[in-house]
Amino acid sequence: MIEIIILWIDDSESWSLSAQTNLNLIASKYKIRLHFINAINGENIVQQCVSYNFDAIVMDYDMKPFSGEKYIKDIRFEEHLEMIPIIFYSQNNSVNLSSLVEGISNIDCVYRPNLEDAIKDMFFK
Repeated sequence: MIEIIILWIDDSESWSLSAQTNLNLIASKYKIRLHFINAINGENIVQQCVSYNFDAIVMDYDMKPFSGEKYIKDIRFEEHLEMIPIIFYSQNNSVNLSSLVEGISNIDCVYRPNLEDAIKDMFFK
């Protein structure tokens, strides 16, 4: 069985846990085990990324005290973390996520209804 480690940053824990449960059900059909490390915001994100060998980061836009693009910039500022793929999402489709992270590499921007599909596309092939 393949194990995939994902850092999931979202201050809406109940919603993210529900999505993770759905993804784990689907992953088992592909003989994949998803291991989620959850955080409610991106504080100390660089230290978290150094502590684990993440296969991807899933990050919400709207969090406190900062929004997700600030945390993405913190991650990409660290040279050894630039290759970790990030899925950046929001439930607010009036926010242009792509413009917030323009020029930053290896980021997939989606809106929350499409988040599970983006994760499936990344890992379930």
